[in-house]
Amino acid sequence: MRTLSAKTRNLTTLAVILLFGVGSQFLIGDPYVSHVLILGGIYGLLAIGLNIVTGFCGQINLGMAGFYAIGSYTSAILSVRYGFGFWPAFLISILSSTLVGVVIGFPALKVRGGVYLVLITTSFAGIIQTVLNQWVGLTNGPMGIVGIPAPSIFKHQISTLQDWLVLVYALVLIAALAAIRIERSRIGRSLIAVRESETSAQSLGINLAFYKVLAFALSAAFAGAAGSLYAHYMTTISPDIYSFSTSVLVLMMIVVGGVGSIPGSIIGGIIVSVLPELLRPLNELQMIVYSLLIVLSTIYLRKGIMGLGIDTARFFRRTLSVRRNDEQAR
Repeated sequence: MRTLSAKTRNLTTLAVILLFGVGSQFLIGDPYVSHVLILGGIYGLLAIGLNIVTGFCGQINLGMAGFYAIGSYTSAILSVRYGFGFWPAFLISILSSTLVGVVIGFPALKVRGGVYLVLITTSFAGIIQTVLNQWVGLTNGPMGIVGIPAPSIFKHQISTLQDWLVLVYALVLIAALAAIRIERSRIGRSLIAVRESETSAQSLGINLAFYKVLAFALSAAFAGAAGSLYAHYMTTISPDIYSFSTSVLVLMMIVVGGVGSIPGSIIGGIIVSVLPELLRPLNELQMIVYSLLIVLSTIYLRKGIMGLGIDTARFFRRTLSVRRNDEQAR
């Protein structure tokens, strides 16, 4: 049963990514739609990272904007000022965000309860945004960094929306499979044990400090990758992009998609990105309806869209099984 479930998750992840990545090529006639889908893929990376620390380990993290910013600015500074290529800058961005995630993970060990952890992670994101605004010599302050070069693959410059769709969703695919692999590994089982009961996990010999810090580090790594991609895609970044509202937005993504579900992270990232555009014709009512839909999904879709899909599939499977058994009994 476990093997079947793992295969199902893998196939679902692949289906979601191919549907919105490759399938969106047919929508390339509208550049804005493609732009929104690309941003949805980048947000999906952020949501995968948050799901590792919140969905798997049960630690509330409202500092994702900070890790996201570190990835963006590291990649931008290395590329613009020091002439680094995209891939070295991309890897260094992931490493720098991971190291900061380790640093933030240690203070998180000193507190118990969600409220205090929210304060620590929120304060961290606020500190990062203040540094981005005030350290003008490094970050160019409120003016941000412009002229960030596009990546290239085997001397092929990533310049068109088609290229970006393929690159972003290919990296989302790799990230999703890596996260699923983590979930199925000893690390993932230990993180889930910590989430369910710290006392029980500790009695089983699980090192709480190590796995909590590891969860923050892994989460930050995905955020750093998303930040680097965003900087090179937009070619311009500024501190206002990495506000507290960005952290809340990522949390909304995993709630809508499904807390603890990697495919749900991708779905949530895309839906939260696309939904405002679908509601744009409502004009002044746009944000009211958008917020109302998010609240309703939080109340009535407690397992997220991914959980709803799984429950629906199980319902139909049971229904078909009962009918089949009745027919055989006749």
